[in-house]
Amino acid sequence: MHALNSWLKAVRADGLVLARTRMAGPWGFAVQPSDAVVFHFVAEGRAFIRRPDTESMELRAGELVLLPRGDAHEVVHSARGKTTSLEAFLARRDGVVDRDPKAVTLICGQFNMDQQLALPALRALPQAVSLRAGVEPGCSPLSDTLRMLRNEVETPNFGNQIVVRNLLSSLFVYFMRDWADTTLPEANDWFSAVRSPHMARALARMHEAPERAWTLEQLAQEAGLSRAAFARNFSASVGEPPHSYLTRWRMGVAARLLQETSLRLTEIASRVGYRSEFSFSRAFKAARGISPIQYRREAANRAEPVRG
Repeated sequence: MHALNSWLKAVRADGLVLARTRMAGPWGFAVQPSDAVVFHFVAEGRAFIRRPDTESMELRAGELVLLPRGDAHEVVHSARGKTTSLEAFLARRDGVVDRDPKAVTLICGQFNMDQQLALPALRALPQAVSLRAGVEPGCSPLSDTLRMLRNEVETPNFGNQIVVRNLLSSLFVYFMRDWADTTLPEANDWFSAVRSPHMARALARMHEAPERAWTLEQLAQEAGLSRAAFARNFSASVGEPPHSYLTRWRMGVAARLLQETSLRLTEIASRVGYRSEFSFSRAFKAARGISPIQYRREAANRAEPVRG
């Protein structure tokens, strides 16, 4: 599982709770498309997820749904219930605790991450993934994390935000681990690739050493396959050719370094396998649509606190 470990370390999903409420009676809200991975967890009662051109999905107590590609959807009290905008719902319902014994307890949130870096895994997931986590202590690490998350968002205390952020990071890891563990080899997707002894070795080496000038022959040797077999199997399972994936990985690592360090472009270029600042900048702009300097500037602007 070294390939999945290195992927999770680089992606580092940053979780955020959007809503926590306990409500009775008719309710519903619409979620617009986004670049985030959205989740909804029903701790008590039941809810329905509606998506265009698909049947409604019912969630009962202890069930979690993730929408990996942030598609538009609705969350409602019944399959045919009416909805309002998410903003209007939050203004009226967020943090409200209804004492009605038939009330629904709902926790909603999202995971923000580098979509380009995460794409091979996210596109291997269904548009909506439902998991039965359970509500009893000790059911699974996933259910225990959700139980602790519910306790943190419902009980104000110092350090809540820090604890919630860490719990959400764990939640994402447990979800990805559970999904990878249940993926069959014949699924022939990114998750089966990280469990395949051949593909996993090549992926892990790319993840661990993006600075190396990898050739197809070298990657095939790492995988223990012939050049042709490796290229064919990699493209079929991962969804793109080896060097396309390697470039995606390098640009993801570079984006993180641009955002989180003050390293010069020549240093970043060297760390992700480029011999010159020029060749790195050209590759980064081709992959991300903006130059490394622009990316760093925009990342700094997003991180800068708003002053009143």
